[in-house]
Amino acid sequence: MSAAEVSAAEFDTDFGGLHRATPRAVHRLPSAFPSALLGSGRPLTLRGSGHSCAGQTVTGDELLVTYAPDSATREIRDLGEGLFEVPAGASWHGLERYLNRRGRAFPVLPNYLHMSVGGTLSVGGAGSESIRSGWQVDQVERIQLIDGTGSSRWCSRTEHGELFRFALGGLGAVGLIERVVLRTVEHESLMHEHRNDHATLGALAEYTARVAGDGDVDSYWGMSRHGRIRSVTGWRGARSRGACERENCAVVIRSQQWETDPHAARQTPPGRGRMWADYVVPAEHCISMIETVAAQLDRAPFDDPSTMLYILVIRRAADAVPFAFAPILPAPVSVGVGLYATVDRDAAVEAAAGQTFRDLQRSCCELGGRPYLYGVVDLDDAKTAGLYGHDLDRLAELRASLRLGHVNANLPIVRAAERT
Repeated sequence: MSAAEVSAAEFDTDFGGLHRATPRAVHRLPSAFPSALLGSGRPLTLRGSGHSCAGQTVTGDELLVTYAPDSATREIRDLGEGLFEVPAGASWHGLERYLNRRGRAFPVLPNYLHMSVGGTLSVGGAGSESIRSGWQVDQVERIQLIDGTGSSRWCSRTEHGELFRFALGGLGAVGLIERVVLRTVEHESLMHEHRNDHATLGALAEYTARVAGDGDVDSYWGMSRHGRIRSVTGWRGARSRGACERENCAVVIRSQQWETDPHAARQTPPGRGRMWADYVVPAEHCISMIETVAAQLDRAPFDDPSTMLYILVIRRAADAVPFAFAPILPAPVSVGVGLYATVDRDAAVEAAAGQTFRDLQRSCCELGGRPYLYGVVDLDDAKTAGLYGHDLDRLAELRASLRLGHVNANLPIVRAAERT
């Protein structure tokens, strides 16, 4: 991490956090300070770049520690054999530009690249290429983790393997990710995309199920927004270079989307906030979950034209790490279904939306899935214990041994762990 920003409280205005906090001054600290800060014993809340929904990245009276990615790409190191050491404060946009210039690419990118690497890896991270390569956390070789005493240690599958499993996808519950070593792939600039418009969300659900079972796709996403229901399936490398045989196909240059900020003109209007949630279910249950989420699109407050249903397919290797709190399922192929809404900052509207998200969360769990902990999540202690079992008990033990009682103490999984 090249720098940290610290404030007593900060409101997430760009991305509509619904929990308000009073803005205070932000101070930049040089890279030596994160360890000293965590070791100070002062109550801290950790966050990534602040891309948020439902107020997850704001805090009241605690110090807020957040990444500042401006200069982080200067600290990237090429370790050879496709491995790159990256400061956690780097943005995916900066990292991908750096890698592409050297003929490399990261296997799984989110659709918004101005989030921090460390922040995204702390929740899991998925994208259209997850259908081939799994979660972003599946591409991590090792991480440097700072504990509550300010001490740092490198963690991997074979070195401090339990911390590795708890930190990635763990929301900062076991410390601050300072640096990461990532596996990369050869950069393929061309992508052959097949665009398919669907008459109904049911048709999109059935098409998604077929694609999930196919196994011969490099990229996939589905979406319903502004009355349009579409999926985009992609193939890269040698399979992208042939002439398109169908009218709705195109060969595109993948790197073009990294050149601009796709969200620059889409900031949340005043008086409104984003409430987003994602649910990950086994692929065999994706039709049921998509239809359950789709049923909300005709109901207030989700009948707003800006509300989006978004679908990704995640295929993981058989020997992938079973991360403790990421939405990892026993099934080798799973499907993520997101409901992304912009709603009025009104108590009644927020309450109605919250109840819908709770109902969807229950449906996800009944189908053998897990909610993605980034977004609107409302897990009581019993639900949390049911989802995470022994890992929840172990979290409390790890936090005590790492002296993390003052760090991210307000996380729901942390509070539930301490009460079990």
